[in-house]
Amino acid sequence: MKFCPKCGTRLKFKPQKDNPKLICDKCGYSQEAGANITTPEIVEADSSSSTIKVLGDKEEKIKTMPTTNVECPKCGHNVAFWWFLQTRSGDEPPTQFFRCEKCSHTWRQYS
Repeated sequence: MKFCPKCGTRLKFKPQKDNPKLICDKCGYSQEAGANITTPEIVEADSSSSTIKVLGDKEEKIKTMPTTNVECPKCGHNVAFWWFLQTRSGDEPPTQFFRCEKCSHTWRQYS
């Protein structure tokens, strides 16, 4: 893993035909990847783990989560992704989170 010498942000691998590069999305710095840089690998989810980990740079564009018809308090759109998370102690009910499909506003509803 390499970091940008200008701003400290993690450099991202951008494959190109003849000259792969490491590029900073924040300030635009780029450098050649070199021979010792390999392409990113796909990480398999551990089935024994109960924690959901979102891997990747664009989690707001995930389209595999379930959706429901609920009105977004920010933009009024009627479709949102939803998930449950145990935010309090185990004897308390879980918290339901919603993320608007249109504007990506996230809000919660206590059960």
